[in-house]
Amino acid sequence: MVSAPATMMPTVASGKARLLMVTNRERSPIAPDVPTAMEAGFPELTFDGVVGFFGGRDLPAAVRNGIADDIAIVGKNAEINSRLQAAGVKVRMLNAAQFAGAIEEQRVKLREIVSTNKAAQ
Repeated sequence: MVSAPATMMPTVASGKARLLMVTNRERSPIAPDVPTAMEAGFPELTFDGVVGFFGGRDLPAAVRNGIADDIAIVGKNAEINSRLQAAGVKVRMLNAAQFAGAIEEQRVKLREIVSTNKAAQ
């Protein structure tokens, strides 16, 4: 997953933007002084980034499992993990069911935020 601080750091360093909070559950290692949404008083905005590989619904299980196995090998590579962590990315290896659950968790949370904000208007 690519965190916002990693992509924002050049703009922040130039003084054109300021990070008010990160949405991750934990502070970003590349912006340790920036509070989390929870710490900033917005617990409902806590989201861990979910990035992964997607295939079609009819992707054969053997192909899907082969890709998942290959990704797991890459995800366990110390050099790759080191580079990702240096960019502020926390690698979490999830199986297909866990990945779908993480996406659904965020979908439900976002739906709740949107419906609450519509009601407040």
